[in-house]
Amino acid sequence: MSASPLRTERTILMPLSTDDLDEVGALYGDDAAMEYVDGGVRTRGQTKSALAASERCWRAEGWGLWAIRDAETGGLIGECGLQHLFEFDGAPIEFGFTITKRHWDNGYATEAGHVIILDAWERYSGDLIHAVCHPDDAASAAVLHKLGFREVGPRMIHSVTQRLWEIQRIR
Repeated sequence: MSASPLRTERTILMPLSTDDLDEVGALYGDDAAMEYVDGGVRTRGQTKSALAASERCWRAEGWGLWAIRDAETGGLIGECGLQHLFEFDGAPIEFGFTITKRHWDNGYATEAGHVIILDAWERYSGDLIHAVCHPDDAASAAVLHKLGFREVGPRMIHSVTQRLWEIQRIR
């Protein structure tokens, strides 16, 4: 893939791939972690397809999802990054993250998100990135706010009302 690892004080970020299937399968199979994620819990097959799609995106676009790993242990903390969003004109990509439950409330999504958004502006030529958040997901909304996203308002996405957020490139 076309990305060198990124680092934060506590994490190493690496492009997500099918090599991460076992760990991401556990994350995507966790009811609590996936409560507000579109589509909810995923099967191993669905997870494998999602990881393959991320690999294709890295090859074709030069951006995608990152595995967030503990810098000391290498264990998976979660995933975060960019993926295609086809529901809105003007911002064909979406920023998102999913953190393992045992790592909630430790600032990992914000820490990784800052680095990934900065990197995204180097890789992505557009001027707008969206994020989608379930109306009841206050924790994710707080992370998006800390990252500099602004809430645009409610939108129907996959027949569910979601909160739409966006961040613009500063020129």
